[in-house]
Parts: sequence; structure tokens; C-alpha cells
Amino acid sequence: MGNKISAFVSIPEIFTKKLLHRTNYFHKNHYLNSKKFCVKCQSSNNYKEWLDSILSTRKPTDKKYLDKWRKVGINLIKGLPFPSNSDESWKLTSLDRILEKRFSPSESNDEVHDLDEYFKNETEPRIVFVNGVYSAELSDLTSLDQNVFLGDLNNYPKEEEENILEFLSKGESGISGGFFPTLNIACLSDIYVLSIPSFLELKNPINIFYISSDSTNIASFNHRLIVISGENSKSKVIEQHIGTELSEYFENTAVSILVKENSKLDYYLINECSKKSNSINSIHADIKDNSLLNFSTISLGGLLSRVNLGIDINGTQCECNVQGTSIAKEKQTIDFHSRISHNLPNSESSQLQKILLTDNAHGVFAGKIQVQHGADNTNSDQLCKTLLLSPYSRVDALPILEINNENVKCTHGSTVSDLNDNQMFYLQSRGILEKDAKKLLTVGFVNEMVNSYPQRLKEKIIKQLNDLM
Repeated sequence: MGNKISAFVSIPEIFTKKLLHRTNYFHKNHYLNSKKFCVKCQSSNNYKEWLDSILSTRKPTDKKYLDKWRKVGINLIKGLPFPSNSDESWKLTSLDRILEKRFSPSESNDEVHDLDEYFKNETEPRIVFVNGVYSAELSDLTSLDQNVFLGDLNNYPKEEEENILEFLSKGESGISGGFFPTLNIACLSDIYVLSIPSFLELKNPINIFYISSDSTNIASFNHRLIVISGENSKSKVIEQHIGTELSEYFENTAVSILVKENSKLDYYLINECSKKSNSINSIHADIKDNSLLNFSTISLGGLLSRVNLGIDINGTQCECNVQGTSIAKEKQTIDFHSRISHNLPNSESSQLQKILLTDNAHGVFAGKIQVQHGADNTNSDQLCKTLLLSPYSRVDALPILEINNENVKCTHGSTVSDLNDNQMFYLQSRGILEKDAKKLLTVGFVNEMVNSYPQRLKEKIIKQLNDLM
């Protein structure tokens, strides 16, 4: 097993035959023909107009370190082409919906309505950003342990500032992450840090809300967050993106996560963006010795949403579990790209992705497991399951293994199906109406993915699933 192994998902023949007779149900050669899905208006003038409009939304800053980073970002972004179908990681996802937009500075936070009602029953610590700006009025950190730091990098201990800035430049959320993380750096207005100190166990999750409000402008928001899980600590963090119904915006978020020795971090990423929004989330996690990272994400909103997740296991006796759920309807595109790299021996990882599509929705999953030289005794598994509820929805699934070591145990796979006829017949034979039977099977498909979620989030997700049907 010394050579690199790269595997492309294969669809069982019996399922392919079942689907091919349905017009536009599943495009067997979609990957091969992906060059037909090119980004329109790719002329240099069009791209320059787009870039100029997004840079015009930047907020002024008087922080020297931010000014330095923004200049670096601008110099780099002007030399980068806009991602297109000629880029390997964007072959399956058209970015027309982003490139065609022209942006203006966002309006005042005063345009937000009814958010006090939204937070009325919330008792957990939370920090809230509205239209890209920190909201002291909506944030509530009174119940947060006083040893936890959650705030602007400008207020973080100065002796740690250089290490923080170096860390945020790495991986999928850094400069090497490509176009969108670099654009994020060019547009920085703040860097927020969440640092959980060593030997601290937090009972309640910490909530980070990014809220986009009703606006007559098409806005652009660039959020930057660093999360540090201290040695021997235990914590939960919920990053939630919410858009009010009429909001039209582009959200470009970059998150860097450091899980230090012997610590445990449960991280949740919730996408409830508005129907008119487009969002890119670039996330990089660095895991140290004897640590555990549980990463869960669910995407519900947006015309186009994409998660780029990179995890480097840079320790021994580590464990990393990734669970992702994508639920899309109408003409939504939901894209999940991941990379889990085992760089040292004796570690485990697992990834389970579930995709639920209806109407004309498009789902994309590209998951890569890398086992580097010297990473003996690696145990890793990956599986993507897709449920298609419409003859017009489609999915592209690419589970990939790159193994450069012989002493490993790795599995990967992908399944695509519609609702099981036998299960439907059984439920209906017990007196359950067809509509209710579909709901039961659909909720059951997703239920295992949200069981670990806080109860309020679980109830909200199940309600949205019922509304989908």
C-alpha cells in the first residue's frame, strides 16, 4: 500500500438503471461534463467590477496589525483569479450567483427587527454580530466563566498576538486556503478570539451568532474567528449564521481552531442563512496529542452555501469525528468539502455526511482522508449517504483516500437512494398516511445526525424538516 490511492465514488448499477429513465434525475456523467457549468461573465472587467464592489464595503480600521494584514490580503487577492470550473476544488459548483452580485456597504444595525424576541429564552452565554458588527445590546456574557476570553484580538494579551496572527494564516482558513480566505483577510475589520483556559470544564455551550438583517443593499460580510481549546479543557461552541427573510448578502467566514493536548471540543456550525444569501465557510482545525474534536455542521439556508473544512491531526492518540448534514430544496446548492490529514501515528477519525435533496436542489460532497508517511496505526472511516426526494435533484459525491502508509485501517463509501418502497408500504399498511410516512422516513434519515445537538436546535431542525415535506 505504498502508493497513493485515490478512489472515486461508484453508484451501484441497479440504482443507476433505476434512475436513468427519469429525466434529469441523476447525471451519471455529470462529473465528466462539469466543464459545461462555467462561470459566466468571466472577463477581467467583470471580475474587477465585482472585486472593487466588495472591497468598497470594507469598514475603516485604526488597528495597525489589521491594516498590515489587509494590505497583504489586497496585494494577494488582486493577483488571484476568481475560482472557476478549471479549478479542481470548484469543478462541481458554479459561482455565478456570487460573481453576478454588486455590493454596497451594509446599513445600520437599527434595521434588525424582533431579535430581542428571538433571544428571550436564551440563558447560555452568547456573542452577537449584526451585519458584521459586534452588538453589545444583544450579546450576553454574564453567565460566561470569567476565566474564558471572548473578545476582540485587540484586547487579548499582547504577548500572544504574534502567535495568534501566525496561526490564522494556516490551512483552509488562511492564505494557503485559496481565494475566499485571502479575500477575508483583505476585508478584515475585526479578529475575534475565544480562548478556553487549561483545566476548565464548561457545562454550558458558548454561542456565537452572525446575523444578517433586512436591507435594501446587497451587503458583504467577512467574519474572522479563532478558537483555542486549552490543555485538559472541555467545552462546546455553537457558531450560528442567521439571515432575516428579505436579506440579500454574501457572507465569507474564516475560522481557525486549535485543540491543545488532552482537551475535548464539541463544535457546531449551523447555517440558517436567508433564501437570497450566498455563504462560504473556511475552517481549519489543528489537533494536538490525546485530544478529541467533534465537529458537527448542518446547512439549511442560502442559495449557495459551501463549507471548506481542513483538519490536521498533529498529535498521537487523537480522535476526530465529523458529522455533516445538508438539506436543500428549490434551486439551492449545498457544497461540503473536507480534508482530514493524519500526520502522526496512533489516531482515529470518522466522517459521516448525510445529504437530503428535493425539488431542483444540488448537493456536493468531496471528502478526502490523508494518511501521511509515518502515521502508523491510523484508523479512519468515511461515508456519505444521500436521499433524493425529487426526480430533478442531483448529487455529486467524491470520497477520496490518499494513503502513504501500510499499517492503517481506512474505509470510505457513498450511497444514493430515494425513499424505500418497502418501508413506505409497511408504514402505510399500519394505517399511516403516505404524507406522514414520508415525514417519518425523512426525519429518521437525519435524526441520528442531530441527536447530540442542544434540544432547542434539535427541535428547530426537526420542524424545518416537517415543513420541507
